[in-house]
Amino acid sequence: MTTIHTTDDLVRALREQPELLQAVRSLVLTDELLDTPRRVASLEESLQRLTERVDSLAATVAVLLQTVNEFIDATNRRLAALETDVAELKTDVKVLKDDVTVLKTDVAELKTDVKVLKDDVGGLKGSDVERRARDNILNIAKDELGFTRGRVLLRGSGDIDPQLRAAIEQAEARGAVTENDVDNLLVADIIIRARRGSDRRYVYAAIEVARTIGNRDIERACDRAGTLAAITDEETVAAVIGEAIQPQQIALAQRKDVRVVLPAIFSLE
Repeated sequence: MTTIHTTDDLVRALREQPELLQAVRSLVLTDELLDTPRRVASLEESLQRLTERVDSLAATVAVLLQTVNEFIDATNRRLAALETDVAELKTDVKVLKDDVTVLKTDVAELKTDVKVLKDDVGGLKGSDVERRARDNILNIAKDELGFTRGRVLLRGSGDIDPQLRAAIEQAEARGAVTENDVDNLLVADIIIRARRGSDRRYVYAAIEVARTIGNRDIERACDRAGTLAAITDEETVAAVIGEAIQPQQIALAQRKDVRVVLPAIFSLE
């Protein structure tokens, strides 16, 4: 057993006898101080684990940031492409609007042209109806009005029978008709004088021709028949000839005592 007389003896004994050192420590240090190395080691271990978790989290954040940056770059590229597409779309829409404007103009012009064409065709058809009526008026008068021994006194303006012209001059001289009445009569489509088959009496007929018989045709036939009766002082028939007529015009013709004639030759191709 080591005898301790001096401090050096104590130090040497503590170094040579670990159990003595541990006993002294237990007497000198508190439990907390004695447990410090273990706690420090545990803390270091926890700190190491935390460091590892922080490093892992940092790596995850780095990957996330890279993903976000890549997403932002891709989004920017897509937005840039979208802006380009939108710009091109705006240009295309403007071109389309311009084309639509041009198309509307073309359609309007086409409608006008079609209307003109329809009017021209209608005019041609109307002229053809008038021509056929004038060329066949005596046959039409015979077949449709029952007139025989007919004679054409006026076939269009300017072509007037001398006897009718003389009767007009006499009627004007005695004041039976006015100059306006005569001017209106002389633009009649057809004037004839014929014998009526029912009573074999000669009568005059003022006739208007139209492809589709309208109110004005009926009114003109009635007015011109009245003027012709005043000039000749003889019975005069008012008639309209055409291809078609509506019920309301038929009713008007009946009220005006105007004969409606739809010749069979007009229905032939």
